Amino acid sequence: LPNITRNALVNCTELVSYDLIKEAILKHKLLSDNLPCHFVSAFGAGFITTVIASPVDVVKTRYMNSPPGQYRSSLNCAWTMMTKEGPTAFYKGFVPSFLRLGSWNVVMFVSFEQLKRAMMMSRNRIEATT
Repeated sequence: LPNITRNALVNCTELVSYDLIKEAILKHKLLSDNLPCHFVSAFGAGFITTVIASPVDVVKTRYMNSPPGQYRSSLNCAWTMMTKEGPTAFYKGFVPSFLRLGSWNVVMFVSFEQLKRAMMMSRNRIEATT
C-alpha cells in the first residue's frame, strides 16, 4: 500500500504539474513550444513532484525498512516521525530525490515531446500525399 500510494502520487503530480507549467510558459509567451520550454517544464515538474511526494516517500522507506513491530502502520510511522522529529523529517534526502526525479522528468518529457513532434510531422506528410 505505501508503494502504490507513492507511485500514484508521483505519476499524478508529474503529469499535471508538467502540463500546467508548460501551459503557463506558452500562455505568457516566455518560451515557444520547443526544447527549452519542455526542459524547463519538466525540471519544474520534477521539483514540484519531489515537494509533494517526498513525505510519502520518506514514510514508505522508513516503514518498509523498519524491523517488524516497530510501527503499527504507515500512518503510525508518519505520526511517530512528526511527533519525535518534526515536519523536516519528511524531507530527509530531498536533494538526491529531486536530482533523481528532476533528471527523470527531463528525459521522459523531452523524449515524449520530441517523439510526439516526429509523429505529427510524419502524419502530416502522409496526409499531404493522400
